[in-house]
Amino acid sequence: MRGMSVDPTRLLVLGATRQEQPATGYAIMRELTGWGVQDWASVNPGSIYGALRTLVKDGLVVEGAEPGPRRGRAHKDSVKFRLTEEGEAAFTGLLRSALWEVDPYRTAPFMAGLCFLVALTRDEVTAAVEERSARLESQLRQFEFDAKQTLESTTKPPHSVEFVKLAAARLQGELTFTLALLERVRAGDFRFAGEPE
Repeated sequence: MRGMSVDPTRLLVLGATRQEQPATGYAIMRELTGWGVQDWASVNPGSIYGALRTLVKDGLVVEGAEPGPRRGRAHKDSVKFRLTEEGEAAFTGLLRSALWEVDPYRTAPFMAGLCFLVALTRDEVTAAVEERSARLESQLRQFEFDAKQTLESTTKPPHSVEFVKLAAARLQGELTFTLALLERVRAGDFRFAGEPE
């Protein structure tokens, strides 16, 4: 499902719920904060609980109480979340979009996708990373023309070219990483969906 704008918080919460299910909100929050998402995706504990409530409302996650105390924090911790069939489809669609789509100014969607890379097949990840590499190369070529146009412009200050150069340098770093990732995936690193234990 390419072309979908990826909300990193939604992908991360769906993915962590899927990975830990059935899981309490606290377990999902603990897993995500253990990955440092508050630093690179601006996902704080409050937004994780808010995302869970939204996902339940949207029918992508269901909640059910486990036997146990029903008051205060103990009650909150007895509620367990799991993905619905629609939630599985939404997770897969967001993951695919995060891997295929290139946004030169937002890194969080791709980083969120990397968290769940192995939920797809090796063939699909290989295709996505190959396509991502091609898109990064294309965007870098576009930035070359943007930089030239900026320098030739009579209305833009010459130093504004530095913004284009910074974006290009970030993409060049991502391209280097992506090509190395592609080599690792092709070489058999990791265990992807459908592969034997």
